[in-house]
Order: sequence, then structure tokens, then C-alpha cells
Amino acid sequence: MPKRQNPFADIPPITDFESCQRARPLILQRLADLFGVWEACANKTCIRARSCRRKDAACLFAFMQAVPDKDRRELRYALDNRAAGLEPDEAIARAEARIADEITRHGE
Repeated sequence: MPKRQNPFADIPPITDFESCQRARPLILQRLADLFGVWEACANKTCIRARSCRRKDAACLFAFMQAVPDKDRRELRYALDNRAAGLEPDEAIARAEARIADEITRHGE
């Protein structure tokens, strides 16, 4: 089984504002690819390449706005949990528990 490659490995390191601005479109394109946004993209270039080819990330932003709020919050909490050092399964479980608690306390 081939080793899984890091889709962000070729993005140059971010050291200052200018390097951040140069890396931003690449990062957004890779995120769009991870979510498979190109499958529903109106841009024929993206569909042919089976990858995001837009520099402005409009497709990714439209996709994220179409995702239900509950799912966006769950992703955010899971990423926060991973950044805090939790393993993936535990991070997701805690995010789901937090969403369930929020729904219980405040409703959908």
C-alpha cells in the first residue's frame, strides 16, 4: 500500500504576511480538493482536472455556505480538538458531543 502523501507538503512555509498571501490560494485549492468541491463546480476546467483550479476560492466558499451550520460547527470543533492534541476519533467524538449539548441547551 503506497504511503499517503500530504496534500499540503509542497506549499511554501509561511513566514510573514507576503508569504501568507502567496500560500493562501494554494491552501484554499487543496481544501477544496479534500472536500471534492470540484464535483459540483460550474467551472469546466475544475471538472476536467478533477481538482480546484480557481484562485479566488469562490467554489469553496459557496460549498461551505451550503453546508448545514451544524456540520460546519462540528468540523470547527473537531479541528480545534485536534489542535489541542486529541487523536482524530476522540476529537470527532468530543465535537459531536458538544454539538449535541448545544442542541439540547439552545435548540438547532
